[in-house]
Amino acid sequence: MSTHVETVTSGLDQVCEMLVTEFAGRLDERIVRFEVASAERELRGQVPPGSVAEMAHRLATQRLHQRCQATGASV
Repeated sequence: MSTHVETVTSGLDQVCEMLVTEFAGRLDERIVRFEVASAERELRGQVPPGSVAEMAHRLATQRLHQRCQATGASV
């Protein structure tokens, strides 16, 4: 069980790092990390554990693009 949790956490850390880089200069790192964490909480128990990181990436990316559009930051 512990190994599985560590794998999911590692995957989410990678998602955060990718999205922080992708949205650098447009959104603060704290916002990116907040959206990834929010997506993970919403998805946990809703999708297979092995899919949490991928689905969190997709959901957080969509929300971050929406934030950019709302603030006028280039997408």
